[in-house]
Amino acid sequence: MLDRSNRPRPVPLSRAAASLRRRLLGWILLPLAALIGMNAWVAYGNAVQATNEAHDRSLYLAARTLAEEMRWQNGRIELDLMRAAGYLFENHTGSRLFYKVSTLDGQLLAGASALPDAPVRRESAVRYFALVQFDDGQYLDLPVRLAQLTHVVDGAALQDPIVRITVAETLEARQQLIQQIFRDTLGSQGLLLLAAALLVVWGVQRGIRPLEAFRRQLADKAEDDFLPIHPPDLPRELRPLIDTLNSYLDRLGRLIDIRKRFLDNAAHQLRTPLTALKTQLALAQRNTVPEQAQALLQAARQTTDGAVRLTEQLLAMTRVEHARELHSPHSVDLVALARQVTQEHLLQAHQQGHDLGLQALVAHSEVQAVELLLHEALRNLIDNAMHHSPVGTHITVRVGGAWLEVQDDGPGIAPEHQAHVFERFYRAAASGVSGSGLGLAIVKEIASQHGAVVSLVSPVAEGRGTLIRLAWP
Repeated sequence: MLDRSNRPRPVPLSRAAASLRRRLLGWILLPLAALIGMNAWVAYGNAVQATNEAHDRSLYLAARTLAEEMRWQNGRIELDLMRAAGYLFENHTGSRLFYKVSTLDGQLLAGASALPDAPVRRESAVRYFALVQFDDGQYLDLPVRLAQLTHVVDGAALQDPIVRITVAETLEARQQLIQQIFRDTLGSQGLLLLAAALLVVWGVQRGIRPLEAFRRQLADKAEDDFLPIHPPDLPRELRPLIDTLNSYLDRLGRLIDIRKRFLDNAAHQLRTPLTALKTQLALAQRNTVPEQAQALLQAARQTTDGAVRLTEQLLAMTRVEHARELHSPHSVDLVALARQVTQEHLLQAHQQGHDLGLQALVAHSEVQAVELLLHEALRNLIDNAMHHSPVGTHITVRVGGAWLEVQDDGPGIAPEHQAHVFERFYRAAASGVSGSGLGLAIVKEIASQHGAVVSLVSPVAEGRGTLIRLAWP
């Protein structure tokens, strides 16, 4: 059983989802609140401006009402306050009104003398009233709004019949209306923000629901289940993430499968030589005849060499199967590679009594490949030719345009074995010839990863010889 006590516990995906949820809400709600706040401020300012303009119009109409009820009689200005007060009190409830009538040179004709005048400006605050000026002032220690109307009195026995009618209004009604507008604006914008926040939260919750479904599917997977996950209703923006994770699961599954197969193959293939080695050593230990003991030790040495070769082949096969994840292809010159590998095997071929040579039909032959893997493939082809050929065999490494081959003039491969020699652990050698059955399987795997085609011809000439070629289409 596996000890899982020291395995790090994975961080629950719900925390990551919650963090993503908070980030989405923050990114959406904070700018939304700022926009609604700006909208409330602008709406409040527009409402206050409209309120002041409405009150200024009302104040102007009050001044016009006074002007219309003004008459010049008996050498003085007379004002029908009863008729004027009716309009003033009907339309200015909640505020107090004061008025003053004076000449252009400041002579008081009627009203409150202490009421300040509005300054004369080039342009009126309310531009469509040509003869009225508006201003803020103080009267009886109260802030007031002033409207000063320039009016011509018909029939006035004055040197200048133009008079100024100044009407002042206290600001209680305006302030109450502005406060009401402020409360209404805050209330409406606050409700709008609350409704928008609820909609955003609801939308974010629904938006991350596929992530929750994916988390549940991932959490429910068995430890040996590396099949792709396809959550329902997957948004388009999440497809690259899910596809990448599924690709990782596929690669992880293949790597674990390769490791399992390596362990199974190693346990199966090494059991026989190790058992034989144990038996040979035990017999040599009990044998008292020096010649027989020496023969047993020599056999044990050969068994050990076979086990070492088998282990190296198993490791080579595992490296080849992992190469797709570990290496990237680049331009490789087959001529230079063949020359290097051939030189590496010259001494071994000479010791075994073989004639190893290189024949390059082109100066350069470039292919896209992983040089380490091609080196391993060519090494296995040469080793296979030397291992299964008698002393004195001629072995030729030949390179052409986008292909390389190894040819020998040994006994060749029987037709019934040719369809299986590239399978793992398949041995076509004669009885008494050791071998792991992995050399040509490694060559086949490397060729498959590079998009190359492996072909075998045997016999080559006069009923003898074997030729194995790697060619890139």
